[in-house]
Amino acid sequence: MKSVVDNSWLSLLAPFPGRAAMAWRIALVCALTAMVAMIYGIPESAISCYLVFFVMKPDAAESSLLAVALSVLVAIVVVVLFVLTNLTLDLPPMRIVTLALSSLLLLFLASASKLGPLGGIIALVLAFAMTLLGYVPFGEAATRGILYAWLMASMPMALVLIVSLTVGRRPLDLLRGTLRDRLDAIARYLESGGRAERARLRDMMGEGQEESMKRWGLLRGLALARRDETRRLGVALQESYRMVFAALAMREGGQPQQRAGLAARTREVGQALSAGRPAPAVMVPDTDSPAAEQAWRALSAMAGGPDVAPAAQPAEPFLSPDAWRNPEHVRYAVKTTAAALICYLIYSALDWQDIHTAMITCYVAALGSVAQTTQKLMLRIIGCLIGAAMGVGAILFLIPHMSSVGSLMLLVFAGSFVAAWVAVGSERVAYAGVQIALAFLMTVLQGFGPSIDMSVALDRVIGILLGNVVLYVVFTQLWPVSVGHRVRGDLGLALQGLARMARLGEGGRDKAVAEASVVAGRLAGVRSALGLTALEPRGLRLDSERLRELVAVTQSVQALCMRLLIEPPVSDPALAARLETLARVVTNDERANARRPPVARSAPERVGSIEHLSQLIEGR
Repeated sequence: MKSVVDNSWLSLLAPFPGRAAMAWRIALVCALTAMVAMIYGIPESAISCYLVFFVMKPDAAESSLLAVALSVLVAIVVVVLFVLTNLTLDLPPMRIVTLALSSLLLLFLASASKLGPLGGIIALVLAFAMTLLGYVPFGEAATRGILYAWLMASMPMALVLIVSLTVGRRPLDLLRGTLRDRLDAIARYLESGGRAERARLRDMMGEGQEESMKRWGLLRGLALARRDETRRLGVALQESYRMVFAALAMREGGQPQQRAGLAARTREVGQALSAGRPAPAVMVPDTDSPAAEQAWRALSAMAGGPDVAPAAQPAEPFLSPDAWRNPEHVRYAVKTTAAALICYLIYSALDWQDIHTAMITCYVAALGSVAQTTQKLMLRIIGCLIGAAMGVGAILFLIPHMSSVGSLMLLVFAGSFVAAWVAVGSERVAYAGVQIALAFLMTVLQGFGPSIDMSVALDRVIGILLGNVVLYVVFTQLWPVSVGHRVRGDLGLALQGLARMARLGEGGRDKAVAEASVVAGRLAGVRSALGLTALEPRGLRLDSERLRELVAVTQSVQALCMRLLIEPPVSDPALAARLETLARVVTNDERANARRPPVARSAPERVGSIEHLSQLIEGR
């Protein structure tokens, strides 16, 4: 058993296409950031380097846009800071109130809008700058500090932009690679039908189309490729994702010659499209299998002319649909802000400024459910200890022999590469990689050159650990959110997506792929969340019966999604209405059960509850 566990964890650190490229680019930007900060005397270079981990993406275009967006938002924050400084410099209580209100607003937007992680980053920069106002004696120093805070955030963004535009990976190359890998996985499964190949296809289905279609939208919007190839790639991405569903719906055995022929043509089309060439025409043979027919039709569409653009992903507004109805967004902002203020008050009361990393940790380590927070706590503590060990080792054995900024750049590059290698991997280890980066950078980047001050390094590590502990206590004691609550919300949204698919007729064949992608992504998140239930305290943890029911519902929703995508598209308003009703049942089940004791639930009431969703869905 131990070797199996060890191999499983080691597999999460194994190389995959693009991992090394992403890691060395992040490390390069961090090294350049450290160099610029050392030369021009920009303080807190560790935070500047740390921001790179949130903005740097595999796609050069997306990284560039995020860097520009963050720079603009930070510039707005700087203007706000100038105003707030005049109002709060001589009034510490007002400064705390202002910090809390701005943090609440930005964290609410981070949870309830498409601003996402950028909201947390801006909240971090603003809160950190506001806390520093307590250490400046007069207005001119405060103004200078605010400008340094602006440089601290905007300088690494400029370097991200430069590196992305010079040595970044083009969206076209990434999309070609995605298409090649997807079609190769489909062909392998059609040829062997093995468990490993089927698991790979299921992973691809769960990954969805959102990232690929976002990348394709940048490719088209910025005119980064020829128009004909852009359209051809868009159609191929859409149809290849449909083929993933179709291949999984085809049972092992049965017409092996047809499967082999489909696999051969899939490889042929994939090789042509990934090389930037039009694929040869594909004729759709007669078959009695709806899944096989859909696969052949998808392959034929990929080999067609570039005169038809793919269907767009379902449009999402800036604010989430439940932004004003779901109290979890406000509670998330309140809990994170409370944890950050507690840490601020602790190190202010102790007059121990070097553990200010506690407050920084609160803004970058918060998650929704108790299980997620617990998992992240373990990963971050492990990552913190690894990063601290790397930093302390460097202070003891390497930095005493360094006398230039160039040597420090090499050290930052090496440590950031290790952290980035972990951070760009699976979610099961990514948070550890981010924490390795924070602990390592905070340890080795002190002042404006190589430093061997061990006390500052240890204080910063203590601050990181303190922040993680405070965050864990706040998130598990104040409005704790169970995995079951999050799962029901995602299942409800998935059922609403199925309802929209059920209303689509013949003209909605392409839109069905976009909806199926969103549904599959939500179900992948549900399965991941259900795997964390053991980390919850007994008072919140799902019992075994309820857990089995949720797993069964997830499987039924996945099966219906596949069926709606594979079968000939026919509008079914009755099924759509039933799915919308089930979505409301799933979402409100926990709330209804909390209002009444279990003994008050009669048999007819249980028929409408979550236990029978599988039977209702399958009884289409």
